[in-house]
Amino acid sequence: MQTINLNELPEEAQKELLDFYEFLLQKYKKKKTKKKIEEIIPRKVKEFTPIKREEIYER
Repeated sequence: MQTINLNELPEEAQKELLDFYEFLLQKYKKKKTKKKIEEIIPRKVKEFTPIKREEIYER
């Protein structure tokens, strides 16, 4: 494992490097493989009455 001495950089460069490090952590963070049950199963909807074919074509 390598270590980096940030003290050799100016304060602004240290902040920039830490910001980039946080970006890389988010980018390469392990993704969750398990989905929540709510994401898999569709949600229930209210009951409805189907429209009759005759009603569709009435004008």
